[in-house]
Amino acid sequence: MSTAPLTPEEALDQLFTVIREEAIANPKFAKRLFDAVRLPVMFQGNDAALAVDPVVAAKRHDYAAFREMFLAFTETELKKMVTNWGLGTAEDIKKVSTKPKKIGFVELLWEGAKHRE
Repeated sequence: MSTAPLTPEEALDQLFTVIREEAIANPKFAKRLFDAVRLPVMFQGNDAALAVDPVVAAKRHDYAAFREMFLAFTETELKKMVTNWGLGTAEDIKKVSTKPKKIGFVELLWEGAKHRE
């Protein structure tokens, strides 16, 4: 690492590069950043399962946006979210009869999250 003084712009560039890289590598950290500045963000993809809070997502988004966000997850991830967040039971999951089942799991998340608001 260089000991030469940096301009304020160079220092900020380096700082924000580190923050950006950490946020990309660590979805929980990214979520904390977004929550701190109160930005509405749609988490998608496998890493998002670590960061997304269905209750917060239901508060910030309408059902269509919520559904789009959560349909990006696999059935297994959705079932884990339902039980891990306490938004439904294993029995509720067994009762899902939609085709595809992902839609029913997203509906369980939505209903559970809306009741927790």
